[in-house]
Amino acid sequence: MRIYIGSDPHPIADTTVDWADTFVAVDQSRLVPNQLLRATQQRPGEPESPRSERGEIVEKAFNGKVAFTTPFVCAQALHVQGCCPGGELEVLQGGVLLGHAQAATDEVTITFDAGERVGSGQKVEVRQRICGSPATVSTISGMPTTPPWNDDQQLPTPSLVEPLEECVGLVTVTGIVPGAVLRLRREGSTVFDSPVAHSTMSIRIAPLQLGERFETDQIFQLCKSHSQADTGEVVKLQSLLPPRIDGPMCKTAQKLTLSRLKPAATVILMANGTEIGRWQAGAASMPVDIALPAGATLTARQELCGIVSPVSRGRRVTFAGGRWFRVEDEKGKDLLAKSFAIHVALTNTGKIVIFSGDKHSKPTDLQDVNQCELFDCASLTLKKIDAPTSDVFCSGHAFLSDGRLLVAGGTESWPTDSPDPHGGHFGGLKDAWMFNPRPGEGKPHWSREQPMKGGRWYPTLLTLHNGIVLALSGHPDDADAVRHQNNTMEVWAGDGWTQLGDTDAIDIRREPPAAVPPLAGYLYPRIFSGPRGEVFSATPIAAELSDPPQLPRASASWAGPAAGVNWTRNSRPPAGIPRWDAYEGFNMPATLLPLLEEEGFRFQVLLAGGAGRTSGWTIDLGTPAAPVSAPQWTVLGPRGQSNARARFNSNLVLLPSGEVLLCNGVEDGADDDTAVLEPEILKNVGAGWEWDQNAFPRAGVPRNYHSTALLMPDGRVFTGGGNIDAKPGGQEVRRLNLEIYEPWYVCRNRPRLLNVPDRVSNGQTLNVDVRGVEPIDRLALVRCGSATHAFNSDQRYIGLIAHEVEPGRYSVKIPSTVVAVPGYYLLYACTQDRVPSKGVFIRIGR
Repeated sequence: MRIYIGSDPHPIADTTVDWADTFVAVDQSRLVPNQLLRATQQRPGEPESPRSERGEIVEKAFNGKVAFTTPFVCAQALHVQGCCPGGELEVLQGGVLLGHAQAATDEVTITFDAGERVGSGQKVEVRQRICGSPATVSTISGMPTTPPWNDDQQLPTPSLVEPLEECVGLVTVTGIVPGAVLRLRREGSTVFDSPVAHSTMSIRIAPLQLGERFETDQIFQLCKSHSQADTGEVVKLQSLLPPRIDGPMCKTAQKLTLSRLKPAATVILMANGTEIGRWQAGAASMPVDIALPAGATLTARQELCGIVSPVSRGRRVTFAGGRWFRVEDEKGKDLLAKSFAIHVALTNTGKIVIFSGDKHSKPTDLQDVNQCELFDCASLTLKKIDAPTSDVFCSGHAFLSDGRLLVAGGTESWPTDSPDPHGGHFGGLKDAWMFNPRPGEGKPHWSREQPMKGGRWYPTLLTLHNGIVLALSGHPDDADAVRHQNNTMEVWAGDGWTQLGDTDAIDIRREPPAAVPPLAGYLYPRIFSGPRGEVFSATPIAAELSDPPQLPRASASWAGPAAGVNWTRNSRPPAGIPRWDAYEGFNMPATLLPLLEEEGFRFQVLLAGGAGRTSGWTIDLGTPAAPVSAPQWTVLGPRGQSNARARFNSNLVLLPSGEVLLCNGVEDGADDDTAVLEPEILKNVGAGWEWDQNAFPRAGVPRNYHSTALLMPDGRVFTGGGNIDAKPGGQEVRRLNLEIYEPWYVCRNRPRLLNVPDRVSNGQTLNVDVRGVEPIDRLALVRCGSATHAFNSDQRYIGLIAHEVEPGRYSVKIPSTVVAVPGYYLLYACTQDRVPSKGVFIRIGR
């Protein structure tokens, strides 16, 4: 393997490697920022390969602050993050040097010198130097911690990850105490004996042989603590799965990722059936650097031990405006959710919780409502977990400031005599549940909470600026024989519900007067926490029963609990539009547009998805410093390239680039053949918001009623759910597969965030380190979303002006709770042309 600077014929690295993905030491003295590095490879007796297609740009070195987890007493290794690649690092305790290393990437494991270990009673310090500079930046932890087990002489037993299969070149061990010395023996001979700073370690060795026995244990060698041994035997390799081709698949030369691999297998990549590259897999996934033919269909297979895998699912190389792909299971087929993605929420663990109660099918078995899954946004896998035991289908939900999800309401009963349940009456549940994304070992995620005063079917829950949650509307329970809508306003504060009273703003009558056009109901109202801390309802409230009635109905605002339950009407449809039409219902999305510091955090609400070239509407509520007392709806400019078709049951997603994605939806709610598959993008052009007129790739899956969409931490968009032709029933009418949209920015060089704190309060200064692409001018906070029935009450985008306080370090001030509602957010660093980093979770508020 040789690495060159540009066209310089003299390499800065020339070494032999044994795996396709590995780190190579280079001559640092020749590195200068903005140089382009390219690599070649050469097998013995063969000519040197062409230089790599994409190459890598040399970044400016930053002597930034490093971070590490507090080590255990007796540890002999330490894992450090936030390093400058090439930086020299030292670990000291009480002035004594324990170990040192050179960082190859942002992270490095430092194995201590012989005879050195972490002691007790003194802080551990890590120092970093770059480019030979004597200056250092130090990060000091708290005191080392005592190992968490009872017997000082007995460490937990590590575990071999089985099966151990013949011909595979990797053995993985879990359950390691960070800092302990891990030992791996093969047929009695030691093949690994070294301190490990992680809880899991993958050890590359010569291919395994059938029948061989392996044994592993761990010790704190200098403290005479040890574990029992775990053993395993190598079994026959029965089959190979088809590889998975992961994006982004850009039309330019790039690093493509291949996964679902067997370490040591030969991986073959093909374009339109012709081989374009082959590599030896060094892990379960690996990046490859190769030029991709535009428009070609890529497939891959792997070979090991005489076994050839099936060919992978084909992926077409095209990236005009983004890319869609369906999530695969371990066999390369569509990954199917059992719980049906009607209700989804992104938790601060990086997993999306999916729950659906009866799944829009009148339950004949009460156990059928008891299903819930977690979708891992990193591995793209599903895991079944515990679930609520009442029917949470058509409930409302919102995140609390501590990251738990409050779920309230659901389906009490199915009507037997109404062709239109929304005009008729589904009974609503009083039940409330709490989902904890981090329940602790052996504990359930879900817990039943205090019930509400009345039932709610199709309610909205909204987290307010002070952290309390408002529950609004929905059909009440069957015992409530008078009301068609639950007009009781109640809030969750602390650990229970408080009733505020009944409001006249919600029309509770089952039969309106003849002079008033019928309204399906104030169901899943589109409500938002506004610039004064008020609640704004984009969904029109009850008609004013004057003579003649004041029609069409108006949107309205509620000033909060101190103002009782009275709402103030503030705006009717834009001039020339006689009534709200479909916007009265729950099948059109709405969102709060990005709140930007340079605009004073202006609150604007978007309604979108109707038919026609100008079918999007916005309303300006003003800024916290200058709220608008009489806001008015206005028509947004011409739509994008979807032929201005209606998008019933569609979704709006706030992207980290500051754009708004409109996806999913159908033109005719009863016919999936009318699905609108092209996404639409709304952009801030400085003088206002405009729809992008460029063409975007079509989704592969129609998504109708009960479809959902959520922003994922890496900036991609999860989509799922949808009843075929909006029909109730069993699996035959459910879209159980999942599809992901990769926006344009995944094909750009993206900055990287480092040293992000776990938490910061409103009004405080947030400091973070950014590496890679420069310059950075925005740090964006995107609140974790939860979506159902074409609405996401939790999502919120806050764009903050980033100030570079020192090279590679940026600072912003977190705004008040009126702007930054308490809770968990994804933090993104954005370049001047709005290319975002991948997101990092951070909690905002006390």
